[in-house]
Amino acid sequence: MITKKSILLSLVAITFLLVANSCKKCTVADTNEVSGIVVKDAIIYPKSGYITENVNNYHFTGAGNHTTSFEVSFDGGHTRVPVNWGTYDILANPMTINCKASILNDVKIDAINNIVTYTSTATTCKSCEQERYVENYVLVPKIAAGSTVWFDPKITTN
Repeated sequence: MITKKSILLSLVAITFLLVANSCKKCTVADTNEVSGIVVKDAIIYPKSGYITENVNNYHFTGAGNHTTSFEVSFDGGHTRVPVNWGTYDILANPMTINCKASILNDVKIDAINNIVTYTSTATTCKSCEQERYVENYVLVPKIAAGSTVWFDPKITTN
């Protein structure tokens, strides 16, 4: 026999199951990672934000308008120095992501075909709806003249 009490208990149980399944916390790494030829201890400091919104090429070689647009630190940010453009280049792989995210920046070289591929893979939380723009600057050893640089931004939402 179906009673008001059994219907109420059933509704409470269904509500509990729905809430328990919908309240799973999104987890992403607490830090960003780099791999490939990225100079791992380097921290890039742009002189201003949103540089990538005003350029068509995200490969900075020290030539042109952005020669003095960056500084770099190799000691965790304690000191900043101008970029040695004879030794290094800077790549950017901008994207708009949700507010909670971790990013893996990976740069690989195919020396035979003179192709450099820069992949930024962001893992974000669907529950975090506020967006932010990140430029994903990395310092890499000088890229050979004539090389083609491919930029591959990827976003995975948990």
